Amino acid sequence: MAIKRLPSTGDSPRSTGVPESLVPGGAADSAGFPWAGRTFDHHETAFEGDSGEASAELTAAVAALRAIAAEASAAPTAEAHWDAVARLANAHTAVIAALATSRVLVPMLAEAGDLGMTPDGKIVEKSQELSIVAVAAPDGRSVLPVFSSVAAMSGWNDTARPIPVPAPQAAVAAAQEEHDMIVLDAGSPDLVYGVRRPALAALALGESYVPAWADPEVATAFESSAEAEVDVVRIWIAPADLAGTLAAPEVDVRIRIARDLSRPELDALLGRLQQVWASERVIAERVDSLRVHPLLPGAARA
Repeated sequence: MAIKRLPSTGDSPRSTGVPESLVPGGAADSAGFPWAGRTFDHHETAFEGDSGEASAELTAAVAALRAIAAEASAAPTAEAHWDAVARLANAHTAVIAALATSRVLVPMLAEAGDLGMTPDGKIVEKSQELSIVAVAAPDGRSVLPVFSSVAAMSGWNDTARPIPVPAPQAAVAAAQEEHDMIVLDAGSPDLVYGVRRPALAALALGESYVPAWADPEVATAFESSAEAEVDVVRIWIAPADLAGTLAAPEVDVRIRIARDLSRPELDALLGRLQQVWASERVIAERVDSLRVHPLLPGAARA
């Protein structure tokens, strides 16, 4: 999905039998100004001297997050797991904080523009356009891909051209274009990180980010949602997507059920709870996505 279109910065000239001014990639643009010497460093931009490498702080923050997520996943006891989860919340906060001071690269991909015809009847491209593209998340939502480095972007698509912007600016643009998330370094398994809707808002506004599953107000809102349900012993939340890769919803909602319920009874209970969650402002604003785990009597305690 294209969200912006800009003139081509020029491909290699091709022999098409038409004047150079009509061929994308000519020596000059349509106004006659040469392409030679144009770089991202012109106009005294903030990215003069940018090597195209990733921010060391951002790379370290993502690596620390991955290490703690792996520790939480492999924890031998529930106590060790929850200890790692507590540290994981700070790791997610640190990634967003590092992004807030980082430059990211927004990829642009070439698309055919206007077509023309040569004197001998051959169809040629009169122009090409570059488009900033969106991708689809596993749940189908629109995501803006950004990259920490030229290498990471090339690994995703080696024909993409980098547009350097401050990460908060990319977050603002994503929100304005109604993208639900940003994904950092898509296609790089060790680096990929999904900036979900609440984190996207914090990044755009320059605010500190706390994952929903570590937010006391969110936890309280879920606990309060079941006060009228006599069959609910306890309700609590946990991270579903530990490493932030968008491989799962953001939050696990775990519900301890007091007695064995029939399927219609359980469905009715969950339906009532979901209606409460949808109407609760704190949950609606701070939780990106969730999945529900009802725990019936005899189920192992988490």
